Amino acid sequence: MFDENSNSDEGGAPATTEADDAGKAVSPLSEEDRLLLSQCEGRIQAFGKAAADAGEAFDTIKDKELHRHYRMTWAEYTMARWGVSVSQVDRLIAAAPVMRELSIPNEGTARELVPAYREWGADSARALWDGTKEGSENKPTAKVLRAAVQSAKEKIGEGKKVPAPDKLLSLARKTVARVVKEDAAAKAEKAAAKKAPAPAPAAAGEAETGGAGAPNGGASTWALPDSAVQEFSRLFAAQAEASGRAPEDVALEAFDVLRKHYSATGDQAAA
Repeated sequence: MFDENSNSDEGGAPATTEADDAGKAVSPLSEEDRLLLSQCEGRIQAFGKAAADAGEAFDTIKDKELHRHYRMTWAEYTMARWGVSVSQVDRLIAAAPVMRELSIPNEGTARELVPAYREWGADSARALWDGTKEGSENKPTAKVLRAAVQSAKEKIGEGKKVPAPDKLLSLARKTVARVVKEDAAAKAEKAAAKKAPAPAPAAAGEAETGGAGAPNGGASTWALPDSAVQEFSRLFAAQAEASGRAPEDVALEAFDVLRKHYSATGDQAAA
């Protein structure tokens, strides 16, 4: 808590009756307000600067302008006294009722429900919160909540009557399912891109034959489908195990047989 007679850097000097830069009188706080400020700052210190209790205490200090005790503006007070930007504190003030009402410990998560809480009330915000929890193993992220609120606004429309909680609950569940599905697809696509095999190097003799055996002579642009590559790989592996040779030796031998066969066929056709 602060000491009203302190001149330290943390607390600053208490205000006196004097004129500020705009010429408006700055009155010292009454004894009652000084006590209230002390209680509010005690709550912030006790519960931490990101808790719902801190948000409510900050809200009281701002609303009643108790920061005047330190001859500071609201922005100066939050930074000098607590080391937190005014935008962070204002976000916490906005989220505090949601955190308290829905028992959400994280301001960043609760923040996403502030629009629904303000526009539709606590029951509607709770329905969205419960719906997202059910669809995300009880750990909804800010991203999922943001999508749920946005989906509800789009489907219901701005300015219409307060939606039924059960409707919001259903919308939230569907939104979570969609977001989870989209995230899974994106992860799978990214993983597949990382695992995609590099183009196989040209086998010996391919350049000499001009890619005989490839459709329309397009050896440089045509490749075996993945299914065929897998089938040949299994075949070569089985033959290698049976003969005690390396799979790559079996594959090269098979390729050489095919190359000679198609070269001979081509020579006969030319003759």
